[in-house]
Amino acid sequence: MNLLFVTHYAGFYGANKSLLTLMTLLQERYGVKPLVLLPNNGFVCEKLEEKGIEYLVCPFYWWVNYNHGPFQWVLNKRKQLINYRVAKGICSKLKGRGIDLVYSNSVCVNIGFFIAKRLGLPHIWHFRESLMQYSLSLSKYLTRRILASPVNKRYVLTSDYMMAFYRQYLPENRMVRVYNGVDLPVGFSRSEENRMRDRLQVACVGVITKQKNQLELLKAQFLLHKRGIDIDTWFVGSANDIAYYESMKNYVVSNGLDGMVHFVGYSDRIFDELQQKNLGVVAAHDEAFGRVTIEYMLMKMPVVASRSGANPELIKPGVTGNLYNLGDVNALAYLIEEYVQHPELLANQGLCAAMDATERFSAINNAKMIYKQIVDAFE
Repeated sequence: MNLLFVTHYAGFYGANKSLLTLMTLLQERYGVKPLVLLPNNGFVCEKLEEKGIEYLVCPFYWWVNYNHGPFQWVLNKRKQLINYRVAKGICSKLKGRGIDLVYSNSVCVNIGFFIAKRLGLPHIWHFRESLMQYSLSLSKYLTRRILASPVNKRYVLTSDYMMAFYRQYLPENRMVRVYNGVDLPVGFSRSEENRMRDRLQVACVGVITKQKNQLELLKAQFLLHKRGIDIDTWFVGSANDIAYYESMKNYVVSNGLDGMVHFVGYSDRIFDELQQKNLGVVAAHDEAFGRVTIEYMLMKMPVVASRSGANPELIKPGVTGNLYNLGDVNALAYLIEEYVQHPELLANQGLCAAMDATERFSAINNAKMIYKQIVDAFE
């Protein structure tokens, strides 16, 4: 079976990491032959080449956009007309490839729909982002007609939170919830038990943006510092929002947290970065799933997360970590302090977290459920 997978960007963050894992397993276990369509070249191309997966680069536009008034609406409409024409050219390039189904990996792009419709193929749309997450909105141009089209055989949503959010847009009988699948690399494991040494080591992985809300963790760290409790925080991720990144660095300096806050930058070796860390924090709002939450758990780390988006579906309070109300810095500080005062929780909850992640969020189970949707799309 030949599938065209459409991704909305060429970086190697959560959505494309999940896509690469999915395609690899579909290829190995079910004989699926993937071809990836990207809007530009980027780091993910190297990863695709390593796996021997073909890709096609052809510029196209997103169809979710920021709201900037009437001019933005006109611009968005123009972009979709260009996408419609671009799809025609892509279809010409796909001739003779024997594509059986088109699989779009993001709500951000509709080019996969146009391609599937033109080629008379079934289309599966995997929604990995909530619109609230990035303050985006669907283009009003053709939105309802495109989403209701019978060309879209399945809508795959990454969490119950996403199911509830998109119910207003999508035909409910074609919606299915499939949690992301995340595994440790083959042969990889945490090198030693999760235990605190001199100071608690707290990891916060993700691109540095307001949506990820990392400043909230710094504020909690400052509250602890004032009480004489010092921890180390490690921010792993690129600074996509430079102004927000600068505000974090200024906060560190002005509140005497130098030497206890570490900005690692982007890393494609997340599990190596987490080897010596004790606790994972997810302060983000409106997370559609939270791949990093599962990465923490697999590394035997409890997770403290905001009670927002899909976080409550992933974490079992008091068992695999804890939840706090978004914006309640005092509560976040208190939960972190619990692990300082009771370090035995790190190993106990960390072990439970790893077992839970392996049972509920394995990549093999994810691929099995996605493959079922692909097969059902032909019925």
